[in-house]
Amino acid sequence: MKHTSPTEFERPHPAGQLRTATIVIYATLMLLAVTIPQSVVNWLADMNGNPAQETALRGAEALRNLSQRAGVATVYQHARAIFIAISGVEPD
Repeated sequence: MKHTSPTEFERPHPAGQLRTATIVIYATLMLLAVTIPQSVVNWLADMNGNPAQETALRGAEALRNLSQRAGVATVYQHARAIFIAISGVEPD
């Protein structure tokens, strides 16, 4: 069995680590936007109106409709209904 010195191991490049972290963060945000699409629509609707926000809002509404048609948001909607029933809060 060959023993290697710890100094011989290659260290990862910092740019590669940053790229990996960026991919993980943006993939997580996209997963949340698809599984809980109403949150993105609500967040954009609460912003001050400007052309960029209005365009993003239309895109978020399209994503929400697609997610609901595909049934991806069903799990979130079911869990939300249970939470509202248990907590007694008024739905929006």
